[in-house]
Amino acid sequence: MKKVTVNYLALMIATAFVATGCNGLKKMADNANTIQRNIQPQPLEMHAGKVPVSITVTFPAKYFDKNAYLICTPSLSSATESKEVKFKSTTLQGEKVKDNNPTIKYKTGGSYTYKDTIDYDGAFKKSDLMLSFKATKNGESVDVTSFKIGDGIIVTPLLVEEGLKVDNGGEAGTGKTIDAKVPKPTSSETSKNLTVYFPMQKSDMTSAEQKKNDVKAFVQAVTDVANDANTELKSIQVASYASPDGPEDMNSNLVEGRGKNSVNFVKNQLKKVEGTQNDNFIQRQTTQAEDWDGFRKATENSELKDKALILRVLSMYSDPTVREREIKNISEAYTELKSDILPKLRRSEIKAICQSAEKTEDEIVKLAGTNPDELTQEEALYGSTSKLADLDTKINVLENYVSRFPEDWRGYNNLGNAYIAKNELGKAQTNLDKALELNSNEGAIYNNLGVLALANGDEEKAKEYFTKAKNMGGSEEAGYNLGVLNIKNAEYAQAVSNFGSTPTFNKSLAELLNKNNSGAKSTINSVDSEAASVDYLKAVIAAKSGNKDEAISNLKNACSKDASWKDYAKTDEEFLQFFEDDAFKSVVE
Repeated sequence: MKKVTVNYLALMIATAFVATGCNGLKKMADNANTIQRNIQPQPLEMHAGKVPVSITVTFPAKYFDKNAYLICTPSLSSATESKEVKFKSTTLQGEKVKDNNPTIKYKTGGSYTYKDTIDYDGAFKKSDLMLSFKATKNGESVDVTSFKIGDGIIVTPLLVEEGLKVDNGGEAGTGKTIDAKVPKPTSSETSKNLTVYFPMQKSDMTSAEQKKNDVKAFVQAVTDVANDANTELKSIQVASYASPDGPEDMNSNLVEGRGKNSVNFVKNQLKKVEGTQNDNFIQRQTTQAEDWDGFRKATENSELKDKALILRVLSMYSDPTVREREIKNISEAYTELKSDILPKLRRSEIKAICQSAEKTEDEIVKLAGTNPDELTQEEALYGSTSKLADLDTKINVLENYVSRFPEDWRGYNNLGNAYIAKNELGKAQTNLDKALELNSNEGAIYNNLGVLALANGDEEKAKEYFTKAKNMGGSEEAGYNLGVLNIKNAEYAQAVSNFGSTPTFNKSLAELLNKNNSGAKSTINSVDSEAASVDYLKAVIAAKSGNKDEAISNLKNACSKDASWKDYAKTDEEFLQFFEDDAFKSVVE
């Protein structure tokens, strides 16, 4: 690309000014080659959506006419579209002009630094920085044709979006979400449960209790497990209880008797199930003589009128005898306790412990998509995060998960992330809000809310969430997401810090923008990705380091993987020095 020389500028100004017959202006035109200009940066650069320019013009001694004005207007002219955008104009004046503009003295000369900033427009990614003059003296004015003084615009920070794709495994996104994950379940343990109840001060079950439908269902469930080749019946556990009314020694005897009778009852019911009659297969669990814990929980969950008073008694007294006496003194409440609470505490809880064979990842994912109810809680959560599960399968599994386990924040968290990936942001918000309601101390949820805020265009809220997530748990993902925001806001040193030690595309980009070319090169070379954009960033790093061969080699790799990078590179001012190079042209044309 040819550059316009100062001598050529002087010739053009001189020709125009001679035509006016104004000797002072003619002298300024004749000596235009003595004016020094410094443009920073060159080429122009975009940072945080803005394009700043600084032009310092230094006039030599005995150059600037004492009675002249010089109006200077920089502009950008698009090289790809018929578009122009002007920076603000500035007027300079000679020392005898009675006005308030910056003054350049005739005898000593002087300098003026012009600064302005415009919003970035993609039409000016490849553009020419122009400068036009209008000179005026004694009522005579001359317009001078615009001249190119620089190039624009380097837009390398925009590669942060490509970095998001690379760093998210090839998926576009507004940040890194955090799924709650579990290791692949090696086997799953479940239980089949039965509760039987006893009359007051009795250790024998009634005939009706022994014949109830719950017993039949339990026996059938245990039989099915025993006949299932993929499931092992490990043991049966019996825990017996007494209500905390009556003498403690009597209740101790009741617990003992209920335990023995329950074991015999289960053994008799399962006599046709192989293995259940073996010694120690049915195990009695040790329990307290009086079930005060069960009493407390049942009272807390009840609608008793004097519930608060009863709970206060439990907290005030630890001696069982005193507790019982004080509760009986609340006569109306005790009447309700005898009918609604105490009968449910005279019981045996029977659990058949079952262990299924380990499922393969394929089996878990298949069941997740076809019959998620057959998965245990941990299997279902694992299935939703497996790489084998596509997005729609993941959403279906997690919708089922939150209906089965509505108190587990992990399901809502992961479902919110899935809806972010599907760009259904309203559903994402609903689920992440529910996750936060269930667990307000989990940094992952705040991070994901930050990603959602970013997707909704609220960068300030996103930054607040990411910062909180990082402070809560040192989340690597939250640090990464803050780094992305830092790049967008031209906070490159902070971005490098927030990206941490893990090599990613965007960490390399931040290092490059922070003028650490060697660090950027080391990082991008450690990124495990075959994406074309990785090769492109390598080419940009090499170009900034003045390594032509390496720049063109990496650019060739990028364009061979994705031809769209050819058109991008043609207008990328990072390769300005190579635009006229045959090797460069052979890659992009």
